[in-house]
Amino acid sequence: MNKIELRISSRVENIVQVEQFIETFETTFGLTPEVFGKISLSVIEAVNNAILFGNRQAADKYVTVSAWKEELQFFVSVADEGEGFDYSVIPDPTLPDNVVKVAGRGLYLMKILSDDLVFENGGAKVTLVFNLCEV
Repeated sequence: MNKIELRISSRVENIVQVEQFIETFETTFGLTPEVFGKISLSVIEAVNNAILFGNRQAADKYVTVSAWKEELQFFVSVADEGEGFDYSVIPDPTLPDNVVKVAGRGLYLMKILSDDLVFENGGAKVTLVFNLCEV
């Protein structure tokens, strides 16, 4: 299994490094443009949440992004050094009570764009799972 990893300090400006890292997924793992778009948006949301909410932008805390492929599935895990959160309820931002809320869309996007979300360490680590089609 070929696994690649990026570790960044929890500063919003480091999202650029994550974007560059994600761009390597297409060639490293042979991903199609269709699935790449879903992966890109989902991973950026996960990293943004890790920086802002998990590590609360503490520059001395890190976010680790790992990516690997197993047969017809692609995995990306995003781990922060925060305390986690209650991931058992992911609010639907399209419901009338939630439409005006500023936060809460990232997790929802991650959920609908990926084929599975696996939370570990009390929510301080999420693995996004994407099913790949045979070509």
